Amino acid sequence: MRGERDLRKRLAALERRMNTLIMVGTAESNQGSKTKVRFDDAGAGGQPFSSPLLPQASCSGKNGQGVSRFSKIGIGEPVLVFSPGGELGIHSRVLPGGPVDDQPSPGTAESDGDVLQIGNAAIAVKDGEAKISVGGASITLTDGLIVLKAAQIRLEQG
Repeated sequence: MRGERDLRKRLAALERRMNTLIMVGTAESNQGSKTKVRFDDAGAGGQPFSSPLLPQASCSGKNGQGVSRFSKIGIGEPVLVFSPGGELGIHSRVLPGGPVDDQPSPGTAESDGDVLQIGNAAIAVKDGEAKISVGGASITLTDGLIVLKAAQIRLEQG
């Protein structure tokens, strides 16, 4: 009987780890490159719970090698938390959960390429074109052509 009890305990621990391997939540707060995530599923106490501050998954080139990139995850944004080994902690990483109805994608990969949008400012890069826009002003670069659109244009030499 003791062997069966140990096996059940080990199976329960394995199930718990599998359930925390990838978790869906909402960004609750940010501090630097770390995010606190709220999980609406019932935790151990039967209530929704929040994670500690966890690092965001991002490219981090070391000593000039590779590409370093950071994008802040917005509060209220859906996220995925990946925890290798199934333990929520220092090895866990927060990833963006993708667009949702109230926060739609600023473009589509097929027509718009890579789009970064913050408020009314956007940078879009696709094959053969790069565009920077803020409100109604924009700069579009293509092979051999620069198009500048704005209500006022001021050139400064310095």
